Amino acid sequence: MKRYRFRLEQVLRVRRIEEEQAKASLVAANRHVTETEALLNAKIERYASITNPVGTRSVNDFLTARAGHEAAAAAVVSAGAALDDARRGAEDARQGWMLAASRVTALENLDARRRAEHAAEAEHEAAMEIDDLVTSRYGRQLLAA
Repeated sequence: MKRYRFRLEQVLRVRRIEEEQAKASLVAANRHVTETEALLNAKIERYASITNPVGTRSVNDFLTARAGHEAAAAAVVSAGAALDDARRGAEDARQGWMLAASRVTALENLDARRRAEHAAEAEHEAAMEIDDLVTSRYGRQLLAA
């Protein structure tokens, strides 16, 4: 009996490489989400730390303070949008990894099924050989007697 060889071994190897690449993309996307969350929190803290001066002040001082508040608020909004984008990217990466993993699993299951079929066939051939040996011995014993 020939030794078992999975005909789609090369495809399985490529699928495993694709899965590893998808996993690395997912790790990078999750890291990006974490970094973006930290950036958003820093922007929120910065915005919350801006104090409103009380009392009378010049129009120029008022407009400068107002511009600072608006810039800090815009930074918070921008960081929030970046976080949303990062989360969408992480979800896309997760979906890609799941698809790659399912492709690998399907090929591994096919390999396992083919390997089991090959083992059953080999066992059947071995049993047939034993039957042939026993039958030929019995026939020789009858002729010798």
